[in-house]
Amino acid sequence: MSGAHSAVAQAGLADEILRESGHDPSLCFQCKVCTSGCPLADQMDLAPHALMRALQVGRDARALHANTFWLCASCQACTARCPQGIDVARVMDAMRIVAARRRIPPRIPEALFFTQAAMRTVRLFGRLYEVGVGAEVNLRLHRPLREGAHALRLLRAGKLRLIPDLPGRPSDRQAPTGEIAYYPGCALHASAREYDTSTRAVADAMGIRLREIDGWRCCGATAAHQTSAKLAVDLPMANLSLAARGGYATVTAPCVACFSRLRAAQVEAEDRAPRGLRVQHLLHTLLDGGAKAIRGRVTRPLRGLRVACYYGCLLTRPPGVTGAPNPENPMEMDRLVEALGGEPVAWSYKTECCGAGHAVVRPEVVVGLTGRILRNAQAAGAEALAVACPLCHHNLDARQDEAARAADTSLMPVFFFT
Repeated sequence: MSGAHSAVAQAGLADEILRESGHDPSLCFQCKVCTSGCPLADQMDLAPHALMRALQVGRDARALHANTFWLCASCQACTARCPQGIDVARVMDAMRIVAARRRIPPRIPEALFFTQAAMRTVRLFGRLYEVGVGAEVNLRLHRPLREGAHALRLLRAGKLRLIPDLPGRPSDRQAPTGEIAYYPGCALHASAREYDTSTRAVADAMGIRLREIDGWRCCGATAAHQTSAKLAVDLPMANLSLAARGGYATVTAPCVACFSRLRAAQVEAEDRAPRGLRVQHLLHTLLDGGAKAIRGRVTRPLRGLRVACYYGCLLTRPPGVTGAPNPENPMEMDRLVEALGGEPVAWSYKTECCGAGHAVVRPEVVVGLTGRILRNAQAAGAEALAVACPLCHHNLDARQDEAARAADTSLMPVFFFT
């Protein structure tokens, strides 16, 4: 009788997760690769492999009330490494969606508040409104001044946009031959405006013609895939369609999260994706002409500066989406630093997670993870970090004082690779 009950229970949640994610938890054979590579496993009450097992044996209530999928930072390490090809990160997204559908109280309320606030601002303004998201999360937590000192530092540094950024109208302008569609993403119009400035300056110096896509909207990075699998495709696909409408052959995105969502939409909805449109991260766009072309334009070489190149999670993972030839030890940014006269160091944390959206959800998680990254970079002899993502830069730089104290290490410069 208990076996029959277990089978019915399994058919409930496990089948719902299969329908929502497209991935079957029953394929997991408990190798624990997902758990061993998860940066937050030690803070989960059910490790990733244990959550998969709970789904397999019909422990629905235990799975739905775990903090696992609310803590998940979507770093894709589990997905990239699963020997069974299970998209474990997508299973975690599906768990959030199903838990919300069943009105299960979230174990980490601020995680749910963050995704709801983020998607609300996208619906209202067309683009993510960072200040509005933080304010809503704090108000719903009944802690309006949470992270107040941190917000004040960002405001003084000019990294908070107080007025929402609104998309303009799409145009029918056709791209001239050789022009590349530029998708900056929401952060480069707000907290990472210096990345946008340096991107445009570097492109000009390299003779690369970028043009911002008229009327672009938020691609849903960080929040949409935790809310709706359909929305996670529809939002980036709308921007790809705008680029195709303009006659572009290539779209480049300096934000790693945006690059990931644009590429994921192409892969997951291949039948809807514009034909012949290439999506690149800006790093790859700059390297298209070869490192020699970059070296020839250097006017102030880095002169042996020892740099730890930090790729983060989504520039290389999962390789089925990113196309990364070596997702565990990427070298593209290292080659760029060499071309600039610097000395890239060999280190172990170049693709470790910085905490991503926990910058708003659980800042203490970011402090712990980034402290380990800083310590490892300095142990390898690095004098500076180079990053390719606005959120990585924020987590590693803006919280560096706290992270350095927590990891008992010193401060170091954190630069965008541009």
